[in-house]
Amino acid sequence: MIKTSMRFAAAFALVLAFLALPGCSTNNQGDDAVPLYLTVDFTLLPAVKHVSDGSLLQFSTVTIKSVMKSPTAATSSMLDTRLDDYVIVWSRLDQGTKVPKTETFAGNVMIPVGGTSTLSNYPFMSISALSLSPLDQLFPYNGGIDRETGSSEIRCAGTVTFRGHTMAGQPVQGTGTFGMAFLY
Repeated sequence: MIKTSMRFAAAFALVLAFLALPGCSTNNQGDDAVPLYLTVDFTLLPAVKHVSDGSLLQFSTVTIKSVMKSPTAATSSMLDTRLDDYVIVWSRLDQGTKVPKTETFAGNVMIPVGGTSTLSNYPFMSISALSLSPLDQLFPYNGGIDRETGSSEIRCAGTVTFRGHTMAGQPVQGTGTFGMAFLY
């Protein structure tokens, strides 16, 4: 009984000592070798998109910021980021399960290390995607309602992942999410 108690006490002391050690990383954006990450801020978002208006879904302003993981790290132009592309993945905010298709768009923007770039009128859904399932159900000739929810609107969240690389060749990305209601 005494041996078991001593083993337990020794193991408990070892666990406490391990927990008392300082963390090895302050990187809350992942433990990859890239010294920066991107943040995304959507401004001037439309709350509603009419599927019948014949135009793609685009936002007036999206700001992408390059943030150093360690504020004291040295910076150089080799850490400037070239935005290669961005991917929009949709999910439903209502009770429906069918979502618009995932789309990828070209980026072609430079984001200076520690700085920002503003995207103006970049697309987030193509015109053709507005006429595909499940959004096609909102057109009057298809019944005008979402068959899953019985509603005349479909509410979705778009998760956008901006992907790029530093001038040194390291991959960099940032993600932002926005909500959107689709109507006829």
